[in-house]
Amino acid sequence: MVDKSKAQSVLSGASLFKGLKPEAIAALAEMADQLRFEEGDDIYRLGDSALHVFVIVSGSVRFSLGVGNRASSANSIMEAGETFGWAALIGEEPRRVATATCLDDTTVLALSGNALTRYFATDTASGYAVMRQLANRISRDLLSALTT
Repeated sequence: MVDKSKAQSVLSGASLFKGLKPEAIAALAEMADQLRFEEGDDIYRLGDSALHVFVIVSGSVRFSLGVGNRASSANSIMEAGETFGWAALIGEEPRRVATATCLDDTTVLALSGNALTRYFATDTASGYAVMRQLANRISRDLLSALTT
């Protein structure tokens, strides 16, 4: 079960959702499921269906960006408050472009990409703000993959 107050706190601190109004954060918290993973678990792998966006509550995750059909050696490590899995917000039947592996016991909030997209269609100001953050994140991730 998700503690909605804690979920709101985590979501409001996540860079992808920074600047959203409290009512938008509350709506996102209502959509969130809390998942727990053990050290070494893959939250997802390169090529998997992209159904959820994740926000780390505790723990850490290695994000290995995919190149072709393999994960690149360029890794980033994400910790509490960071968001990953943005492919769930892009296009129809999206696929994972990376592998996300837990470096220790990790708890995340999982938000359905479809539910987020539907919500942002009704709250376009929040949708626009999130998509701007997402565009910046994609740009940064791609630049990092190309320069390492």
